[in-house]
Amino acid sequence: MKYLADKDVASGLMFLVIGLAGLGLSFGYEFGQPSHPGPGFFPVLLSALLALIGLAIIATGLLRPLERFPTIVWRPLLLITCAVLVFALGIDRFGLMPTVFIASLVATFAKADFGVVPRLLTAVSLAAFTALLFIALLRMPIPLWAF
Repeated sequence: MKYLADKDVASGLMFLVIGLAGLGLSFGYEFGQPSHPGPGFFPVLLSALLALIGLAIIATGLLRPLERFPTIVWRPLLLITCAVLVFALGIDRFGLMPTVFIASLVATFAKADFGVVPRLLTAVSLAAFTALLFIALLRMPIPLWAF
């Protein structure tokens, strides 16, 4: 049980579980042949590779001295998660520019000693850059403003 506190073993277990879950879900699709792959070919291949990587990380963690998890810093974890949620929930309601502006503004609060002007400049420049990239260059059908 002490090995579950090891960060390599825990992350390897995460990869192994996700890989095995992917394998279980992808066996419902036709596999096909390497020359004519079916819809389940790449999910099975990638899931198996992820599970193997997980096993390799677990083995590495078991062969090394125990290395405990570092202390979790909650402020950046919660604020970056909130920024992702703001983007996911706001993109259809408000459009690309205001959503990226608000999400990046929320994300800047993850760093405590960031001034007001750098926060605003970061939010404005990220909103402008994403609009240029996704709307002007990639021509994606995302509304710039939805209100």
